[in-house]
Amino acid sequence: MMKERLLFVDTETGGLDPARHSLLSLGMVVWENGKIGEAVELLVNDGKLSATAEALSINGIVLERHRHQALSPQMAMEELLRFINNQFPHQRKITLAGHNVHFDVNFLVRFFSQNNKEFSSYFSHRMIDTSSILNYLYLSGRLKHRAISSDEAFALFEIRVDGRHTALGDAIATAQLFSKLVDLLK
Repeated sequence: MMKERLLFVDTETGGLDPARHSLLSLGMVVWENGKIGEAVELLVNDGKLSATAEALSINGIVLERHRHQALSPQMAMEELLRFINNQFPHQRKITLAGHNVHFDVNFLVRFFSQNNKEFSSYFSHRMIDTSSILNYLYLSGRLKHRAISSDEAFALFEIRVDGRHTALGDAIATAQLFSKLVDLLK
């Protein structure tokens, strides 16, 4: 197996639109050759906490409690950069991975921009999306059951999620899912 180090990410947000809704939390998990490494979850309080009732009902975030527990965007960015610099010290551009990862990346790109940082200075434009992999495997006949959503995928591969719909819980579960998908194709 080739040595590969990836960063699995998941976000919990105040809605679907990064231009209107707040990034509330970010989970990051290092994956290397089938092993889950260091992980961190950052709670973010942008001062607005723009969120829809539907988003909050899914992620279970209580804004008043979140307001007091979360880091300022600047502090969250410092922690994010500290984590990736410690975990990927020699890797120029980090490959991000996740389930429907483009959703998370859209919020991260905005978060970086709001903190006067260039997202593309840290992360590759190439990403790994477990939802796309699952769809491909289903369409190619390697999976008998369509399991594109994370709920379906975690159930199909019997992944127990500690902290479902938390950024860290979902990021860890997605990294575990990716390991199972790699093993499936061996």
